Amino acid sequence: MFWHEGLGFRPVEEDDLDKIRFLRNDPSTWIYLTSVGQISKAQQAAWYQRISKATDVSYYTIVEEVCNFPVSYPGDILGIIRMDEIDIQNRSVRIGADVMPDKRGQGWGTKTYKALMKYCFDHLGFHRIWLCVLEKNEVARMLYEKSGFKEEGRYREAVWRDGRWNDYLVMSILESEYRK
Repeated sequence: MFWHEGLGFRPVEEDDLDKIRFLRNDPSTWIYLTSVGQISKAQQAAWYQRISKATDVSYYTIVEEVCNFPVSYPGDILGIIRMDEIDIQNRSVRIGADVMPDKRGQGWGTKTYKALMKYCFDHLGFHRIWLCVLEKNEVARMLYEKSGFKEEGRYREAVWRDGRWNDYLVMSILESEYRK
């Protein structure tokens, strides 16, 4: 378990699947993803089997830290973190996170990205962290910019959503920018 400023994350466990499926199937989540398909219980189980064996992707459950001094333990599930496109040679990783709908607007996204950057830069030794975000997802873009990510490119008209084409932005933060 990795703890940082009131939240933690740990590998996804089978007991998390129903909550993760609820998060993925919520329209306020999938509207900003590249796929709008709904996930069944069977598809979720197959996904879990794949990620449990994968070495090129990591998924973590975000949990609230409950303190009972001197011990901290995991509380409610706040969301999920994805780490993929892991490039060990060039020390680069793509990240993403989704916060449960009822936990949004409470600062958990900011805390999640702070913790994720600390984990990736200070503990895993990455040089570059990057992500993709729909141009129309203004809340997420503001979070990433506030966290230090910079736009470095875009996939033009790459995602069809709401009856029109949307650009998919590529943003990144370097270790040196994180350390400033």
